[in-house]
Amino acid sequence: MKQESITIREKETAAKIQNTHINAVRTKDITKKGVRVFADGNIGISGAIGDVAEEKLVENAIQNLSVGIEYPYPISRDRKDHRSYNDNPMTAGELLSITESILETLRKEYPDFDFSETISANEIMTEMRNSEGLDLKYEDAHYSLGLILKEKKSANLFDGILMCVGCRFDMDKFWAFNRPYLEAYRNRVALPEGEVLPVFTMEPDNLMSFLNRSLNGERFATGSSIFSGKMGEQLFNEKVTLEQNRNPLHQPGAFFDMEGVVLPEDRHVLIESGKLVSVFTDKKNAHLYNLPHTGSASGAYDGMPSLTTVPLRFRTDSKDLKGALKGQPAILTVISSGGDFTPDGSFAAPVQVGFLFDGERIIGRLPEFTMRSHISKMLGEDYIGTFDNTVFYIGDLPTQVQGYYMTIMK
Repeated sequence: MKQESITIREKETAAKIQNTHINAVRTKDITKKGVRVFADGNIGISGAIGDVAEEKLVENAIQNLSVGIEYPYPISRDRKDHRSYNDNPMTAGELLSITESILETLRKEYPDFDFSETISANEIMTEMRNSEGLDLKYEDAHYSLGLILKEKKSANLFDGILMCVGCRFDMDKFWAFNRPYLEAYRNRVALPEGEVLPVFTMEPDNLMSFLNRSLNGERFATGSSIFSGKMGEQLFNEKVTLEQNRNPLHQPGAFFDMEGVVLPEDRHVLIESGKLVSVFTDKKNAHLYNLPHTGSASGAYDGMPSLTTVPLRFRTDSKDLKGALKGQPAILTVISSGGDFTPDGSFAAPVQVGFLFDGERIIGRLPEFTMRSHISKMLGEDYIGTFDNTVFYIGDLPTQVQGYYMTIMK
């Protein structure tokens, strides 16, 4: 009988912020353990949180084989890979000192705003081992700052956000960006003239969610993806290359999937130079639909491996952001909530917080508006490019800025 174990340990110190003061400090140290056993083409799973003997979990997993959950796929084997990405995590004392310094400056220089939410320091360890020689371990540590800002005279629940995530916090860089950002927030400006305008975003969440749904191998194979039947076709601008990317230096997270698969160079290309070259699969869907296996299983430590979403990243394809605008003013979106793509690729979303932007600096806050486009235009004829983020300091992870021409409705 083959056996596999998954251990996840999460440590966090979090400062809860309310009205620009520390309201509470909370710590957690949680260990989650899961065990899988494999016999006669079936899988048995068990799991627990806390200090539970692995022998007990194995016993429960063996009992759960009787449920008859099929898993006739070979388990990953014969690989040892241990990686640690930050051996100097932020301490609780450092976190509180940084937090107090930031809040003191905010209270002094921006008394017209209230700031709330969380600043935290996190450590994560994910380990997967099995009886077939698999031994994978990922360790990392990072801080996360996410402060919601609200104008004291505003009737809104919130009016903006300060964000910063990374391994090493740089106070000078934080204020070098956020002071002009907050000053620009105070400077109300009108939308530029024109129905179609360049729009930039640092976190294209709606786009990434749509691409995750559309590049899912099961959806593709069953005809429920907009890309079904289009393998090998030129879909987008030749500059566009999109990868499944498990490099923790780009996005914090384990470099292996929940079936213990490690990708070559931690990445797999899905769209290359605008052409659809692959979809993503786990072992089950690769087998069912005769698709290449791309190491894309997700799932809980105590659940079945499944195919849901993967970490996606565009390759940087452009360098001169200001030059790309050719003197035209642009829009930078910061908060856009309530929009999405339709199954046919049409997109519309209201923008609650956006700024006028010249390619180098944020000029002022724009009134609320709605932006509209279609996936084929956003990544096709209206695609401006994906740029390394050298303008906005939101931490020391390598972030990007992406731009497209979009229809703007006032």
